[in-house]
Amino acid sequence: EAKANFGKAIVFSPKYVDAYVKLGAVCNNLGQYNDALVYLNHATGLDKRNKAAYPEKVTTLLNLEKYDQALKSSDTALILIKDDPKTYHQRGLIYSKLNNDFSARKEFEKAISKDKSKRYFDPRIKLAELLLKGGDSQGAMAQCNEIIKTDDRDTAAYTMRSKVYIANLDFPNAINDISKNIMIDKNKPEFYLRRGQYYQEFNQHTNAINDFTKYISLNPNDPKVYFARAYSYKEIRGF
Repeated sequence: EAKANFGKAIVFSPKYVDAYVKLGAVCNNLGQYNDALVYLNHATGLDKRNKAAYPEKVTTLLNLEKYDQALKSSDTALILIKDDPKTYHQRGLIYSKLNNDFSARKEFEKAISKDKSKRYFDPRIKLAELLLKGGDSQGAMAQCNEIIKTDDRDTAAYTMRSKVYIANLDFPNAINDISKNIMIDKNKPEFYLRRGQYYQEFNQHTNAINDFTKYISLNPNDPKVYFARAYSYKEIRGF
């Protein structure tokens, strides 16, 4: 509906830059990235210094896997919006896609340092992933704990911290963090799947079966979970 109405706006006013930017953003939300790029290119063609268009275009190009173009657009975004934490975060994502973990880490760290609100958690999650990937589980844990200290209902932080616990073979604490997520949002199927996988790795197959069954009740068309549940049934001789 939003797309249709913004579309009407540019029919009546073909040089309405904000409408083109909004159309690009709506198309990004709909996963229509090629359409988004057309609208956003039109917006920047009309106004080369539009502050809203370039960060949105970075999102588009990132999803289209046009990473070099995404970096160039992020350069322009930073010129127009100095010290923007979201743009630094986007740059970190681009470098991650390019397998340049060193540069990605620097950009995520910049995003964190420029976040005056101290509540923009996405770069901390991504930094934690990079640190864990590099073997620094203590650093990854610190990033998760920093988020939870600010917001103890952030499910992404608990999920990331559970991965750190798993890397350290601390299954009880990993399971406990996903249980906290389920308390926060009991209708999210992926939490039951993840906790079931942790139970399975911890050889608690009855608990794993219970969680896989709950996941199936919420998302019945995933073949992998039936395979996982079958494995746990086999392990407790439920042939």
